[in-house]
Amino acid sequence: MLSKLRLRKALALFLLISFVPFVTQAQEERGRYTRLLKSAPSPFDAWCFDDLAFAQMKASFDSAESRCQLAIGKAVEQERAKYSLKLKNLELRLDTLKEETDNILSIKNEEIKKLETAALKRPGDYSIWWATGGIAVGVLGTLAVVFIVK
Repeated sequence: MLSKLRLRKALALFLLISFVPFVTQAQEERGRYTRLLKSAPSPFDAWCFDDLAFAQMKASFDSAESRCQLAIGKAVEQERAKYSLKLKNLELRLDTLKEETDNILSIKNEEIKKLETAALKRPGDYSIWWATGGIAVGVLGTLAVVFIVK
């Protein structure tokens, strides 16, 4: 038991010691740059960079461009998804309204058919009653005029 504990401690110490060189190697080196003025050995104002500084700047510019493209792509996809959702909602609403209109029209047509069949079942020939009523009104009107004039 005691040897296992010592073995574990030794192993942990060995792992810690082995990571120290990696930490020191992972330290970031900074590139160097300087500003040359016109009076320096350059005929114009300029900046001078070493390879590491130039590589850092180029990587920064390249990654900025790719980040910008990713942000633009993300924004475009978000807008496309938003408007696609709105379009799908409008299409669903249109389909629902069409179905509702079709249902209302079918109910209306059924009611019209029911009323037509009910109207056709009733006897619709009232010409005898109209003739009888017309003769009766004519006779009564004539008698009224004769009594008034006499």
